[in-house]
Amino acid sequence: MKRKLLFFNAVFLLGLSLHNAQINRISFEASEGYTLGNLGSQQGWTYWGGIPPANAQIVSNNATHGVNSLNVISNEDVFDFCGMEKNIASLVTSNDIEISFDYRFSGLDGSDYEMAVYNDGTNYYYTAAFKISYLTGALSYRTATAFETGPVLAPNQWHNLKMVIKKSDNTLQYFANGTQIYSGALGTYKNSQIIDFIYDDYGTGFRVDNISINNLSILSTQDTSKREILNVFPNPATEKINIETESKIETIAIFDGQGKVIRNYPENGVSNGKIIDVSDFASGMYLVKVKTKTSEFTKKIIKK
Repeated sequence: MKRKLLFFNAVFLLGLSLHNAQINRISFEASEGYTLGNLGSQQGWTYWGGIPPANAQIVSNNATHGVNSLNVISNEDVFDFCGMEKNIASLVTSNDIEISFDYRFSGLDGSDYEMAVYNDGTNYYYTAAFKISYLTGALSYRTATAFETGPVLAPNQWHNLKMVIKKSDNTLQYFANGTQIYSGALGTYKNSQIIDFIYDDYGTGFRVDNISINNLSILSTQDTSKREILNVFPNPATEKINIETESKIETIAIFDGQGKVIRNYPENGVSNGKIIDVSDFASGMYLVKVKTKTSEFTKKIIKK
């Protein structure tokens, strides 16, 4: 053992920060300029802490968006914190942003993990951050002053983690698998310049995909009355569910009652509707999370 280191109605009212959003996505696809193999310095990523370059590979499997994902292994060469970072300042064009990503860690009793957004590239002060305990899988998150413990995440499955950083009202929110786990004051440091994926190379690695940097726009008073429709039917369902939206669908994810992602459907904005077969689902409650170009919805369904 290593030492311990460091539901919703079908009509959804758009919030002040969710309309006219500009979304920048990093999913390591060829269309984004990435090639398979070592991440290296592709698209501005840099290594630090002595991580062997071959430990971070872009691979064409187990993706949550598109076909590629970033796979980071551990060869136990470093035994200290190291990682891959990217300057995202050019992608941040609003005072209020959401940064989300899909994350999968490969085991317990191995590496500690951290996912950080820093105020700058000089002092690396936290603006927001997550950590995952090597011992329990407990997710912790950085408040204005310290880390607090949140839900336990299971290894070897995808989790969606999101930070909402708002300078406009000085607030910080965290979400795990579509559920809000924290809301409070934003700390001293408020910029989002560097995103960093960190571990300490104690035998287990992780995957990252579908990094989304969503610039949120402040709406005028008259804009707040605009509505977008989400229909999910029938509910309860026995064999199939229909999902209909006004805007093109980007992604659909289905979570079980424990928050585990059981299905992912990357739609890539090609349709306003989707029929999903749920006949093989066990009876119970599920959450359907739908992202469009302008909005994000979560709908509870019952499978008979």
